[in-house]
Amino acid sequence: RHLWDESLIKWHVVTRLDKHAEVFQYMCNSMPPRPPVDYCVLRCWRNDLGRGTCIVVETSVEHCDAPVLVGGVRGIVLASRFLIQPCGSGKSRITNISRVDMRGRMPEWYNKVYGHQSAAHLSQIRKSFQHNAMGPESKV
Repeated sequence: RHLWDESLIKWHVVTRLDKHAEVFQYMCNSMPPRPPVDYCVLRCWRNDLGRGTCIVVETSVEHCDAPVLVGGVRGIVLASRFLIQPCGSGKSRITNISRVDMRGRMPEWYNKVYGHQSAAHLSQIRKSFQHNAMGPESKV
């Protein structure tokens, strides 16, 4: 997340449950005067689904070692799913389904703004994977 989410302020792994699951806490900045939003999620991922497909699943949990970070309010991730499928030629398709309560937002805001924010996040994810070659291009 720290590679693509520009609003990320703090993050850490609270506890690792196994090689494909962890409790993860992070805080995202909000536009003033709203306080930053803190999330504590159970995050699971699989990359052995065949044909190079992988999935990341998150949902909010309570954890005794993850109190609300100072200055923030606790947001709730009701469901977050990322399905990443290779399409060939070095390209992939990302499907994101999420339902999040960012605390303090009206339904109208979600209807007008949240979709645009999600699209911007997907664009940032894409940029985080772009190859940046240094030096002259060779004719191989």
